[in-house]
Amino acid sequence: MSILDNVAGNLATPASGSGAAGRELRRTTWRDRLQMAGLIIIYVVMFLAFTIPFFWMFFGSIREEAEIFANLYPFTWKTILPIKWSLKNYLDIFGISDDGQKYGLQFQRFLGNSFLVSVAVVLSSLFFNTLAAYFFARLRFPLKNVLLVFVIATMLVPFQATIVPLYIVVDALGMANSYNGLIFPWYASPFVIFALMQFMRDIPTDLDEAAVMDGANLFHILWRIIVPLSMPGIITMALLEFQFIWNLFYWPLILVSSPKLQMIQVAIATQTTQTQTFWGRTFAGSVTASLPVIILFLFLQRYYVQGIALTGLKG
Repeated sequence: MSILDNVAGNLATPASGSGAAGRELRRTTWRDRLQMAGLIIIYVVMFLAFTIPFFWMFFGSIREEAEIFANLYPFTWKTILPIKWSLKNYLDIFGISDDGQKYGLQFQRFLGNSFLVSVAVVLSSLFFNTLAAYFFARLRFPLKNVLLVFVIATMLVPFQATIVPLYIVVDALGMANSYNGLIFPWYASPFVIFALMQFMRDIPTDLDEAAVMDGANLFHILWRIIVPLSMPGIITMALLEFQFIWNLFYWPLILVSSPKLQMIQVAIATQTTQTQTFWGRTFAGSVTASLPVIILFLFLQRYYVQGIALTGLKG
């Protein structure tokens, strides 16, 4: 019987241990589930906080003007979703309806102007800023850090402090009220130069030395080695630069007097007058102006996320 008792005792000990381990495992599982539930709640709240204003703007653009602020309180489905659906606001801003033709609204032209200026600025900015970033990140020359400090210091000067002298210079060059005046002041950006420097500094210098031994000059090294390896950062800067130029308001408002050259953000603001604000047209114009940036980001988000992640790496 003693042998049987020993066997029974040995079998009972692991059982009790496994029971404690099981309870601990269940507590850990419940803790993980609570943490996951908390994270889901936080993500849902953040999602709603960012998307509800956009949804309200979108549904406000496809409802009648009188409905937009009629059901704000108490908060119900009528606050977001329209009671009567209508495309009149979009017909107005594109000059298809009678009211749109009456007020001379042509948002398709304003969108084209913004797209032309944004693409031109991005192309010129990336070309010159890439050269400058390569200059500061990969080359050795006297007083490089001093010049870099001056370049970065220009980021600290608010645009409101430079807009008047900038306008005087642009006007003296005969570029006021023209596409050139909207493009040329932005061909260089200290922020883009500084950001691209971080990508180029992470690239091993051994590649430059190997290319020099193979007979490559500085331009070959830049365009065949540095630029391809820095492509995530370049695309990231292109997206940020495109969004910055697309959202410009004060500069085109001051520089451009011809309605045919005006950009989309200023055109949206013209729907607010001293006596009335056409909220439906404002929302329709805002939705239309948001779509190109959203679509561009969706197509290039992989490079954008990769570029943002690489900014924290140091080789």
